[in-house]
Amino acid sequence: MIGRSNRIGWGFRPLSARFAPPSAATIPIWFASPDNWEALREGLGRARQMLFLGDGAEWVWNLKKDRWNAAVGLLDFYHGSQHLWDLGRALHGERQPELSQWVQPLQHWMRHGKERQVLRQIAHLKKRRGQTGKAIRREQNCFYTHSGRMNYQEIVNRGWPVGSGAVESACRQKQCRFKRRGQFWTGKGLRNLCSLDEARRNHHWDQLRASN
Repeated sequence: MIGRSNRIGWGFRPLSARFAPPSAATIPIWFASPDNWEALREGLGRARQMLFLGDGAEWVWNLKKDRWNAAVGLLDFYHGSQHLWDLGRALHGERQPELSQWVQPLQHWMRHGKERQVLRQIAHLKKRRGQTGKAIRREQNCFYTHSGRMNYQEIVNRGWPVGSGAVESACRQKQCRFKRRGQFWTGKGLRNLCSLDEARRNHHWDQLRASN
């Protein structure tokens, strides 16, 4: 999700929620080009500040580095919380109330400006062996990787969103169009249909026709 702020008072305008995102059926770095083109068409070039919201996937942050390196990067709060719960389950299993009592205070701190305390506590967890130790190390590495992208309270204070729900919803609607019961597509056919759908939704159908 890309957003821009272009006036005093941190007025935020989400761009990716306004146009159809390129299909995930395409190569990730490739679809940065149409994404960037649409963002510029919506006024990204006039932005004073940019926010890039993403999940934990490495390719998402490669896109940011490739196209929008100057944007403020933020790990979607839902995904950050999800990793906290995964870490909690590695430590406590599904035992209640132990699991919730460990996760929920850290989740609250993470959201309300105490992310550094959360990160320190996670980094200093006691080492364990076996699959439990492996799961803990995986989540520790994840939090270390995204440690500079978790300043949620600071972002909220600017009037910016900390969740990518609008874009997730748009992607879900698009997926439902092409993943209905009984539908089957070849890779090439799906890419062509996605291109046509993007052109229609983003109001550049005429340009697509002129290019053929």
